Amino acid sequence: MNKTILTALLAFCTASTATWAQSAINLTPAPAEMIVGKGEVVLPTRLVIGVDRAFGDSILVEAQRFAEALESTMPGYSTAAGINPKRPFIEIAPDAKLASEAYTLDIRKNKITIKASTTDGVYYALQSIKKMLPANVMAGVKAEGNYTLPIVRINDQPRFAYRGFMLDVSRHFHGIDEIKRLLDIMAAYKMNVFHWHLTDDQGWRAEIKKYPRLTTVGSKSQNCRITDMEKGTYWTNEPYGPHFYTQEEMREVVAYAAERHIDVLPEVDMPGHFVAALASYPEFSCNPRGQHNVLTHQGGVWEDVLNVGNPRAVQFAKDILAELCDIFPYPYIHIGGDECPTKAWENNAECLELYKQLGVDSYRKLQSHFIKDISDFIQTRGKHLFVWNESVTCEGADLDLIRESGSTVMSWHPCQQGARTAAELGLKTIVTEYHSKTGGYYINRRQSKDDPYDGAGYGDDTVRGCYEYVPVPEDVPAELSKYYIGVQATFWTEWVSNTDYLEYLALPRLICVAEAAWSPQSKKNWEDFKHRLTLDLPFLDYGHYNYGKHWLEQ
Repeated sequence: MNKTILTALLAFCTASTATWAQSAINLTPAPAEMIVGKGEVVLPTRLVIGVDRAFGDSILVEAQRFAEALESTMPGYSTAAGINPKRPFIEIAPDAKLASEAYTLDIRKNKITIKASTTDGVYYALQSIKKMLPANVMAGVKAEGNYTLPIVRINDQPRFAYRGFMLDVSRHFHGIDEIKRLLDIMAAYKMNVFHWHLTDDQGWRAEIKKYPRLTTVGSKSQNCRITDMEKGTYWTNEPYGPHFYTQEEMREVVAYAAERHIDVLPEVDMPGHFVAALASYPEFSCNPRGQHNVLTHQGGVWEDVLNVGNPRAVQFAKDILAELCDIFPYPYIHIGGDECPTKAWENNAECLELYKQLGVDSYRKLQSHFIKDISDFIQTRGKHLFVWNESVTCEGADLDLIRESGSTVMSWHPCQQGARTAAELGLKTIVTEYHSKTGGYYINRRQSKDDPYDGAGYGDDTVRGCYEYVPVPEDVPAELSKYYIGVQATFWTEWVSNTDYLEYLALPRLICVAEAAWSPQSKKNWEDFKHRLTLDLPFLDYGHYNYGKHWLEQ
């Protein structure tokens, strides 16, 4: 902090120089810097928001949405937003020195001032205001309340650029209404990437117009294992599906997320975890005349993988990605690349021929060449790849090719080894720890050995363990830590079939990861976070979210 800012903060703080960890202000994720003054300000019933003329139209749109949110939830209040209106109570002004997602928020008795350099920064400042108001405002519910704000000065920006949540909708399908509920939670806690795991062995969930059998065949299975919170686990002995999203529905989710400053990262897992696609188009498998069915067993690793030695099969993959590139504006696309056995390639004539042509010494290198080929293709569409860490941690992988692909590596297991290897290759990496000691960022695992709902199988990943996990260890040198660009909460649905169980396991651990993504590591404090999380329960209750409560005893 420079001397000018420090002097201003000390002058402003008439009470004490308490940090956020010592304050009673409910703001999660915790801001980078916050100093609390004396008392509070009562919002005027006629509230005018002024946007500096130097800002563009996108800022005015954000201000108008914020004004509408206040007026629709606060009875007796009227709000308006405009360019340089007379006597605004909230002023939004540009500050080119601030980073792209940074903001300052200065709440005084007679005025609130927001400064930012981008629409993102303004949005996060307004989210902070909503978060400090009564819980019904963030929840979008109209209710009588004491609409006051604390006297406070905040200088804030996120720790990581990528603040993600992944949902697997292949093993068990979840409709767009539930996805929107999860996007609302993400927005409330300043997360900015929804990683949508659209395909796997158990189901193909994305409409691809060039290949209609992907959804007419691949989106349904002959049986389904259901895991219910109350009933436990059982087989339905009935067909499951067809369950998939039309291209219009996927665009609807993209638009809904964009209003909340969330990008959508689509994932189509390939060349492994591709059984549903090969059940639809067996000619692209390594054994076209064999039996190919969408899997009913929700977990596991299967040998039926894409025939990477067949140019038509590789083109099949590219055609799928081409359609998705047109639906999802985010400049990245995820092709998985995890848990891909090579046995089918070792027994396929086309793959044997490719092996000889390339002169490689490992069948794993066929996957590396496939990743590089796909990377080259999607770059012609203005996109870049995400891959799982097996691309750099599997024995025999061609690390030079993966480096050349420029892929971002999402590291889950071995998480820290994968992240470190990616960074050493000069590749960006996302930390989404599978499990470490008492917890990690896989928030589909059972939350404790004593969890009364044990359908989610093994696991003892506590809320506290999730919160206290350190994504970038202290021994990572600065020249490598710059490649650690984000963290992600990951939710697989092999053992979770309904939305109640999904929310129960995800919440509040998703909020733990949100704070890890935004707040400085040095300021994280479990007891303070637990206190703020307790204050957030009315927000979750307003939204009728089902969340775990056992952490209250920790």
